Amino acid sequence: MAKKGKIVLISPNLNGIKGGINRIQPGLGIGYLAAVLERDGHEVYIRDTALEGHQNNIPLESGRMIVIGESDDEISQYIAKTNPDIVGISVLFSNLADNTHSVARIVKKVNSHIKVIMGGNHLTNAVRDYLFASAPGNESSNLDITLLDIEDPNIDYGMIGESDFQFTKLVNSLVNDQRLEDIEGLVFKRRDGTISITPSSSDRVDVRLLPHPARHLMNMEGYFKYGLFHSSQSRSPRVLNVMASRGCPETCTFCTTPAMWGSTVRWRDPSDICDEIKEGIENYGIGEVQFEDDTLTAHFIHLGKLCDLLKPIGIPWCTPNGTKVNYYLSRQPEMYKRMAEAGCYQITLACESGVQRVLDDIIRKNLKLDHIKPAIRNAKEAGLIVHTFWIVGYPGETRKEMEQTIDFAAQSGADTFSVAILTPLPGTPIFREVVKDKLWWDSQRGIKDMLYRNSLIRVDGFDSPDEFQAWVEEKNVYLNHLLEKNNPARAEWVRAGRGLRTSQDGLLKLKQT
Repeated sequence: MAKKGKIVLISPNLNGIKGGINRIQPGLGIGYLAAVLERDGHEVYIRDTALEGHQNNIPLESGRMIVIGESDDEISQYIAKTNPDIVGISVLFSNLADNTHSVARIVKKVNSHIKVIMGGNHLTNAVRDYLFASAPGNESSNLDITLLDIEDPNIDYGMIGESDFQFTKLVNSLVNDQRLEDIEGLVFKRRDGTISITPSSSDRVDVRLLPHPARHLMNMEGYFKYGLFHSSQSRSPRVLNVMASRGCPETCTFCTTPAMWGSTVRWRDPSDICDEIKEGIENYGIGEVQFEDDTLTAHFIHLGKLCDLLKPIGIPWCTPNGTKVNYYLSRQPEMYKRMAEAGCYQITLACESGVQRVLDDIIRKNLKLDHIKPAIRNAKEAGLIVHTFWIVGYPGETRKEMEQTIDFAAQSGADTFSVAILTPLPGTPIFREVVKDKLWWDSQRGIKDMLYRNSLIRVDGFDSPDEFQAWVEEKNVYLNHLLEKNNPARAEWVRAGRGLRTSQDGLLKLKQT
């Protein structure tokens, strides 16, 4: 009979901005891994060190950034207490890589026999860049030709891509001393020093087969205590973050989603999604749902079915990730109306730029500027609060074009705005351009400093990252005060969150004229 193991899944300490709002919420990737492991009979623990040590804010050298989370001693004590066979560390963002290596070092210090496995979006894209740099003809890429994460002697294995089921297969093989060669997405360093990479399968995970994330293993009350979930407009501190689908059909040059999750949108069964939400209400007293899909509105029929099932549940929900502006243009009013009637109080639209050249030539986003304002109007007329995403500081973007983006956003009619500084994420075309052309402000800074409020690459018209960061902050403040200035009644409505409870007659008075 096959042996079962004891596994600790860790989300490492977070990097944040000193004095800023540093959001934290349950990791769905870890939740799915834990659920599959438990279903297979393993003993599983989940530890979010950033949550458990959220009161600890350790300043970094720059003074602007901090590390949030448990001390080395606290992490060490937890590992010693649980005494696992395997520790898996999830690395969603590249700026968490250093914190991940710290956890691996601590684990091995407690017990060198514990196997440490690293996975997540960061490693997946680090491997993509490594393979790109190693390919013939790419000698001038300036990318690392060593896989630094796997070179760490404290990390035994890495898993890339969608590893929901392959991770459990790896755990079973390690616990039972079985061969590893046929495990898809496995990365490790051989004894001769070479790197072994088993490609992920071209067949994507059937998301309809996934169990619900193992939230019973998470400190849900801890997340509720801080109430720092994804949306800046959350209506309840007791949020359930859910993914209804995976994948994105777009090819934006700054985004890692298609490479990680595929370009085909795969939906879960809407009835299963609603079962997960009902469990959240029953088990945790959830007061709101936030859908973390990269593009929830990409499939009209599935979204419609989900809305029909959500309506009788009567729980407010929103889309904190940016949805594509121009999906189903002719049916947008109907789509947004169904969403609002089903409990959606806010939609986020990913506009990105107010300059067509930037959208076409730099981002390669299939979006026309003249579609943005009608989409915002359609959403508002359906009764939704409209939040918008904008990005400035792309390589090749001029100061004048950034100013045009701010002007366009100001005239768009949106309720609220997030203007982010372009972050060159590993694995993306923009990252490779930045590395190849050495566009960093400071060659000593890199992925560990990546935050949406940090300027890492040189920007036209600005002499320093501090100057650009101050400019972006000024524009965020300016844009987010426009609604109060132009439409005080609607501003009060947005603040109070009465979108789903205002009479139809009252709502008509608040629409943009």
